[in-house]
Amino acid sequence: DFPFLTKLKTSYTKNIFKLGFPVAAMNIFFSFINMNLVRIASIHGGYLGVTTQTTGGQIEGLTWNTTEGFATALGSYVAQNYSAKRMDRARKAYAFTLKLLLSLGVVLTSAFIFYGAEIFSMFIPEREAYIAGGDYLLILGISQMFMMLEITTQGMFNGIGRTAPPAIISMTLNAIRIPFAMFLASKMGVTGVWWA
Repeated sequence: DFPFLTKLKTSYTKNIFKLGFPVAAMNIFFSFINMNLVRIASIHGGYLGVTTQTTGGQIEGLTWNTTEGFATALGSYVAQNYSAKRMDRARKAYAFTLKLLLSLGVVLTSAFIFYGAEIFSMFIPEREAYIAGGDYLLILGISQMFMMLEITTQGMFNGIGRTAPPAIISMTLNAIRIPFAMFLASKMGVTGVWWA
């Protein structure tokens, strides 16, 4: 007998908006930044730059999608324990999630760094493309552990209802990538975009 259509309660709506808006804004903003990075990659690397960035981003999804899933579960668990005033359990869950994800991160980082071209060649068989893809995954492999730490910590913050601080930090630092990519690409070519 759950009603699918119901009158919104002002207090609930305000709270959902307050918690959800920073996360939604961050995700929209990240898409905007990524589109700009692809544009810069196309200017400096042509079709290979775009292919490498888009396909490489999908491969990188192995780490960030997995981390996002665990961070969402962590956020729910932290929220329950935060409400129950059991932050000791929330801290243990955070530490456990970090250990679990960083273990996965070591494996994926190693795969990206040492076998990037081979992984890329499973999706794009053109030699020039998978060599560029190997370079892309090597560069991104260096940042994977830090990204996993960031997203997991974001889940912890979300669980205690503080969604704005990680969103603001993420949007600010990701926005810096655009001028940084433009500068590095002018010096290093398309790999400068990937370093940014």
